[in-house]
Amino acid sequence: MASQDPTTSDHPTALLTAPPTTTRWARLVIAPNQAAYKWWVAITVTLSAFLVVMNNATVNVALPQMMTTFGLNLDEAQWVITAYMIAGATLIPTVGWLGSRFGNRTVFLVSLGVFVVSSGLCGLAWNGPSLVFFRVLQGLGGGPITPMAMVFLISAFPPHQRGLAMGLYGMGMSFGPAVGPVLGGYVTEYLNWRMVFFMNVLPGVLCMAMVFLVIPKAQEMVRRSLDLAGLSTLVVFLVSLLVALSQGHREGWDAPYIQRLFVMAGLAFVAFVTIELRRQEPLVELRLYKNFAFSMISVAVLLNSMCGWGSGFLQTILLQRLLDYTPAQAGFVILPGALGMACTTLLAGRLTDKLDRRYVMLFGLVMFSVTSYWFSFLTLDQPMSWVLWMTVWRYISMGFLFTPMNTAALATLPPDKMRMGSGLITIVQQGIGGTLSIAGLTTILQHRTAYHAIMLDQQQTRSLLGLGELLAPVRDFVTRAGTIGAAVDAQALDALRQYLEQQATVAAYQDCFLLLAVLGVIMVPLVCFLRR
Repeated sequence: MASQDPTTSDHPTALLTAPPTTTRWARLVIAPNQAAYKWWVAITVTLSAFLVVMNNATVNVALPQMMTTFGLNLDEAQWVITAYMIAGATLIPTVGWLGSRFGNRTVFLVSLGVFVVSSGLCGLAWNGPSLVFFRVLQGLGGGPITPMAMVFLISAFPPHQRGLAMGLYGMGMSFGPAVGPVLGGYVTEYLNWRMVFFMNVLPGVLCMAMVFLVIPKAQEMVRRSLDLAGLSTLVVFLVSLLVALSQGHREGWDAPYIQRLFVMAGLAFVAFVTIELRRQEPLVELRLYKNFAFSMISVAVLLNSMCGWGSGFLQTILLQRLLDYTPAQAGFVILPGALGMACTTLLAGRLTDKLDRRYVMLFGLVMFSVTSYWFSFLTLDQPMSWVLWMTVWRYISMGFLFTPMNTAALATLPPDKMRMGSGLITIVQQGIGGTLSIAGLTTILQHRTAYHAIMLDQQQTRSLLGLGELLAPVRDFVTRAGTIGAAVDAQALDALRQYLEQQATVAAYQDCFLLLAVLGVIMVPLVCFLRR
C-alpha cells in the first residue's frame, strides 16, 4: 500500500483504510456515532462470515451424493473442494488494493453478491465441470468476505475491545463447522444435495441488505494503480502451489507433473517477491514482514492453522473410515466441541482485552498439545464418549488460540495496514496452512500405515505361534457366523488381514496426533516472543 499518514479520529469507528476518505452516512439505519453501531456491524459481518464457512462444511458432507449424481470419481470430485479453495486464496491477497480502489463496503457487497449468485448456479449445475466452474465463481466471491469481516470488526470496536471483536469473529467462524455437517447431512439425506447451495441464497440476500443499511460507504480519495505483474505472478504461484499440494499425495510427490508445478510455483514466487519489493504501490505489501512481531505471529498462525485443519481432517476420516461412524454420528460427535469452541472464542476475546494475550495463547497451546497427546492413545475399543470428550477439549483449546492470535497479528500493524495484514493472515489460515497440513498429514498417514503394516508382518514372522495357531480362534468365529467348507480358511485369512490393516492404520493415526502435539509445543517459544 502507498505510504500515507493516517487520519486521526477520536471515534472508534474510524475506518482502517488508507486516508483520506469520503464517507456517506445518509442512508444508514444505524449511524456510526450511535452506541449500538458496533454491535450492528458485528452482527452483519459475523453472519456473512458464518454463511461462507458453513457452506464449506455442508459441501464436504454432500460430496458423495454429488459424485453419484454426476458419476465422478474421487480425483474428479475433489476439484469441487480444491477449485473453491484455490479461487478464494488467489483473491484474498488483493483485498488491500480492491478496498483502496472501490471502498471496503463495495468490495464486501460485490463479494456477497457473487457468492449468492454462484451458490444458486452451483445448485443448478448439470454436470461435474459446470459444478467445478461455478465453485470457482463461488470461491472468488467468498474469498474476500472473511478478511473484510475482520477489518470491519476491528474498525468498529475501540482498541480496548479488539479482543472482544476477534472473539465475535471467531464465534461466527466456529459456528459454521458446528452447524454445517449436521445441517448438510440432514438436507442431503432428506431433501437433495442441491439444497446445500440453494439454502445460501436467502440468508445471503439478507446479509447484503444489512451491509447496505449498516456499513457506511467510505471512498478513498487516493486510488492506487493495479499491479498487473504482481497479480499475474501471485496467481501463478498460488495456483501452482495449491494444486501441487492438493494433488501430490494422489499423483505421487516424485511425479513429473507435481515436480513441474513446484518448480513453476518457486519461479513465480521469486518473480512476485522481486516485483513487489521494487514497486512503490505493490499489490501485496510484503514489507509488513519486516515487522518482527508480525512475522512471528504469522508463523504461529501458520502452525496453528496446520494444527486446526490437520486435526479436523484426521478426526473426520478417523470417525467414518476406521470407527465406522455414520455421517450423522460423526456430525453429532463434532457438534458439541464446535459449539464449545464458538463460546470459547468469545471468552478468549474478553480475556485478551483484560490479560496478557500470551497467557491465553499458552493456555490454549498446552490444552491442545495435551489433547493431541491423549488422542495418540486411541484404539478401536475406545467408546464414543471418550472420542466425544477428546473432541470437545480439542475444539475448546483451538478457541483459546484463534482469537488472541488474530488480535495479536493486527495489533502489531498501523491502522492503514490492517486491511492488508488481515488478507495476509487469512490466506495463511485458510489457504496455505489448510492445504499444507492436509497434504502433509495424508502423506504421513499413508507412509506410517505402510511402515506399521511391515512391522506387524515382521512381528508375525518372528512369532513363536504358527499360522495355524493364529487362525484357530478366527476359524471358530467364522464358523459360528455360518461359514462352512473350504470358505472357512479363506474368510479367516481375510479377517486376519483386515485386523492387521486396522491395527497398522490405528498406529499411523497415533503417530499423526503425536506429531500435532509436537507442533503445539513448537509454537510455545513463538508466542513467548510476542509483545503484550
